[in-house]
Amino acid sequence: MRKLICLFIVFVALVLSGCGFTVIKPGEVGIKVNNLGTDRGVDKLTIKTGLVFYMPWMSSVFDYPISVQTAKWTESKHEGSALNEEITFNTKEGTQVRADISLSYQLEQDKVPAFYVKFRSDDLDNFTHGFLRNIARDAFNELGAVYTLEEVYGIKKEELLIAVKKRINTEVAQYGVQMIQLGFLGRLKMEKSIEASINNKLTAIQNAIAAENQLRQVEAQAKMNVAKAEGEAKANLALAQSITPNLVLWRQLEISEKAIARWNGTPPSVMGDTGGKMLFNIPIK
Repeated sequence: MRKLICLFIVFVALVLSGCGFTVIKPGEVGIKVNNLGTDRGVDKLTIKTGLVFYMPWMSSVFDYPISVQTAKWTESKHEGSALNEEITFNTKEGTQVRADISLSYQLEQDKVPAFYVKFRSDDLDNFTHGFLRNIARDAFNELGAVYTLEEVYGIKKEELLIAVKKRINTEVAQYGVQMIQLGFLGRLKMEKSIEASINNKLTAIQNAIAAENQLRQVEAQAKMNVAKAEGEAKANLALAQSITPNLVLWRQLEISEKAIARWNGTPPSVMGDTGGKMLFNIPIK
């Protein structure tokens, strides 16, 4: 109890003497900027979570989030900032493409002091919608010109995003920033006539692929039918070649033996002679 009272008295004394304090929350780090002395400037070490005391006239403390930050650069004023922030770039043919972008990034804890030295602000919105967007726009303009419109619209869209993300990280790594995710929001936007032309071409390609697959299925079924017919013909030929006079005679004898084995000793009521005439057996009383 005495220790708590002493700490409370010290705390009150510090407050009354002009000492300031702030709380560094979980998911944040603090940096201390010294205004006087030989160590004027930003401390190289970051301040971890907890209560921090400082003298306002001698130093300042800023807190920065080190959790993942998400943002959108879009044409719509209902997403991202109140301005039109869509990214515009040209493809290899010179066609202009407009894109809404989603992104996420994170500050590296140990490099937050360097981040502050560069941007002199703890407002990450200014960085996100200013410096970072400019870096991304330049990357899209440079790398987008490598791809054709059809490639950007189709199979190489993801490849372009990966290349742009890599370029951005190369530019901002020195400030302790790491781009984690970068993607297009919705479809890419361009002139209606160009978009219609691309869609028609893609539809034609898809129809051609479907027709080719169907033709392959028909050809495969036809080959199976031919193989089946050839197999049956070979089997019938082998069966016909295996039937010899001896085999027929042996089969007749086999049938006769089975008939004799089933006979109960009673003479048949109808018999045939060698001339093909039918003889009726008259029972003896």
